Amino acid sequence: YEAVFDRVVLPALERYRPELIIVPSGFDAGAYDPLGRQMMTSEGYRGLTRRLMRFANECCDGRLVMCHEGGYSAPTVPFLAHAVIETLAEVDVGLVDPFQAIFENLGQQELQPHQDTLVSQAEKLLEALPNH
Repeated sequence: YEAVFDRVVLPALERYRPELIIVPSGFDAGAYDPLGRQMMTSEGYRGLTRRLMRFANECCDGRLVMCHEGGYSAPTVPFLAHAVIETLAEVDVGLVDPFQAIFENLGQQELQPHQDTLVSQAEKLLEALPNH
């Protein structure tokens, strides 16, 4: 997710130069989500939110809307959503995600070669996007 954000999503937004960013902030990518299971953690969501906030501050006067739209693991979604909300509010209330330590130690968290190949192919598509 970090590689795609840094190499594809943010560069695409840079080319488009939106006046407002609206994110359907789903939590299906959470590690325990019964549908997605993409190994995302609360810290992963926190990091992506920070990236979007930095970009929104630079590009569109901080106009960033996040709306909850999915995620199906009742025990973990509240911690994932809390990480996003806390990051947006720029506060730390000290809530510890009890699942973070388990998830961050799962194997293959680093970008895998097949994933890097797909991200590289997506990067090439950016060349076709017009600059605004």
